[in-house]
Amino acid sequence: GSLKQQRERAERLNELNQQVAKMASRVDKQQNAYNGLQQSMQTMQSDNEKLEKEVTELQKKDEASRKKLREAMEAKAEEVRQRAQVKEEIDEIEKELKEIQGVLKTTQDERDSVLKLVERAEANIDKYTAQRASVLETCTLEEVNLPKKKTAGESQEEAQDGERERADEDEEMPDADAMDVDDSAMHSQVAKQAKEAIAEASFDYTRLPREHRKEMSDKEQQKVRGDLDEQQKKIQDTLNSMNPNMKAFEQLKEVEERFNEVQSEMLEAKQKSQDLAKQFEEVKEERVELFNKCFEHVKGCIDTIYKELTSDPTKLEQSVGGSAYLTLNNQEEPYLDGIKYDTIPPGKRFMDMTHLSGGEKTVAALALLFAINSFSPAPFIVLDEVDAALDARNVAKVTRYIQKRRTEQQCVIISLKERFYEKADGLVGICRDIAGGHSKAFTLDLTKYEEAGAATTA
Repeated sequence: GSLKQQRERAERLNELNQQVAKMASRVDKQQNAYNGLQQSMQTMQSDNEKLEKEVTELQKKDEASRKKLREAMEAKAEEVRQRAQVKEEIDEIEKELKEIQGVLKTTQDERDSVLKLVERAEANIDKYTAQRASVLETCTLEEVNLPKKKTAGESQEEAQDGERERADEDEEMPDADAMDVDDSAMHSQVAKQAKEAIAEASFDYTRLPREHRKEMSDKEQQKVRGDLDEQQKKIQDTLNSMNPNMKAFEQLKEVEERFNEVQSEMLEAKQKSQDLAKQFEEVKEERVELFNKCFEHVKGCIDTIYKELTSDPTKLEQSVGGSAYLTLNNQEEPYLDGIKYDTIPPGKRFMDMTHLSGGEKTVAALALLFAINSFSPAPFIVLDEVDAALDARNVAKVTRYIQKRRTEQQCVIISLKERFYEKADGLVGICRDIAGGHSKAFTLDLTKYEEAGAATTA
């Protein structure tokens, strides 16, 4: 009976152990689900904070855009004002030029009128001079003595004696038969002498009848000359008082040329600005495209790499590993601002990178380094004492990750920890050569020991 009871107790104990194992498994699942929910909540909180930051950045960009728009509108208004000012100056110059042209035209008309009067008077003078010369020539040829005005110190009798002497000289000239000169030549010589005498003579018209003198007296001639002189003086005074700017038209041309040059330079500068802006936008688009290409690759693989570096299959709470996120501070031009890098170590809540321990920061930095290198792999990587802040457990995780990719990437590691370099394919040791007084290098290939160990195991 006691054996049967013991068997039943054993079976009951076995069933209880199975139920305990099931409950423990269920508790582990619930714990994992709870951890997942907690991470999801942390992620949602992080996303919410990021969204709030993005909203703040967008508001700042909106304010900056509005400010730029206002500045552009003010610059445009200033440009319009300057153009209006230049146009007003040109209009004023054109108005002044029109006024000057009007005054010049009026003056020219008055001058033309005076010139016509002068020409008419000169024509009359030439007409009367020709009539006078014709009468005097006739008198000379007909030997009619005309009374002349007395000069200073000369009496009337002396003037008449002079006329008689000239007449006697004319009578003493050889006749036509003695000189053998024809009548036509004699007539031409006499006419020439008569013209010269007429040009030099000043006759006395006081003996003329009164009615003849009234036809053109000295007073009337002086009055005509005085009127013409007075009219000419008035016109000259008008011209002198106006003092027009005769260079206004040239100044207008210079202003127009300067305006055309400035406008041409403005259009050329505007075209260059548009071309440069177009080139800048093309370079900017290419730069953003290349940056985003690299960023998306790093962003896509950094979480996987960080999980591999932080996972520990021997511990249930660290079997999955941590999480890593990359966020751009500037979406439009990401290369102008920073990149937010956040990590959540396994089994811990979210906290800023500055609050992580030295080892956690080192693992996060290695994850970022390997992620960036995966975009454009280098021939090899040199790691100088990256394990300084790592404990033995994290050193094992890093060495495990590097060993998995030893065929993809060569790593040269400088380390002082056995747990790190005991997993290497080869060792290089540096020591001091006391005898030689210089450094000495030793190399050791560890791959043959791995092969020997594998052969022994087999």
